[in-house]
Amino acid sequence: MSPWPEPEAVTKSLGPAMHGYAVDTMTSTTSELRIPADTQYIVVAKRAAAAFGSVAGFGVEAVDELSIAIAQACENAISLAGCVLGRPGRGQVRILFKVEEEGKLDVDVRTVFGRAEEGAAEVQRAQVEVTRRDAASPAGRATTRVTDQEALQRQLAAADMALRLMGLFVDDCRYRVDQRTGGLRVRLTKYRVSS
Repeated sequence: MSPWPEPEAVTKSLGPAMHGYAVDTMTSTTSELRIPADTQYIVVAKRAAAAFGSVAGFGVEAVDELSIAIAQACENAISLAGCVLGRPGRGQVRILFKVEEEGKLDVDVRTVFGRAEEGAAEVQRAQVEVTRRDAASPAGRATTRVTDQEALQRQLAAADMALRLMGLFVDDCRYRVDQRTGGLRVRLTKYRVSS
């Protein structure tokens, strides 16, 4: 006579496997993650997205789609921050996860600059504007500044295309570029499909 119960009894008592939390026990929660504006940290954002997607009760495919969309949003925020500030690796990316009771997950991805970085970005934009208006400036300086502005415009166009494609992986996607700081803000929404 074994002190252990029969295997059938153990498996019957465990019940079916669940993804996330049961709908009646889940409450609305908000969490924030800040990562350096460095592409090496995108994997951290993807892992956090997968964890929050799992907590919200999404299936494996929906979690993968969410991870792809958040990775793309972070990559564009980091790339745009590098373009605005003149060199990569400055600033942060703030990712705000909000899990709603009704099976909705909102994710807000935003570029965050410190005061010194915001000032540097404003000075750089002001120099570009002054260079455009100053017809008497040396051609070399004007060409350099216009080239910087053209590079920023190309970066914005590429980000626009990538952000539109990102909308294929989530149920709702909105984005804008802050005119004052040049930072990117992306809001992604994913709904859990009830079965």
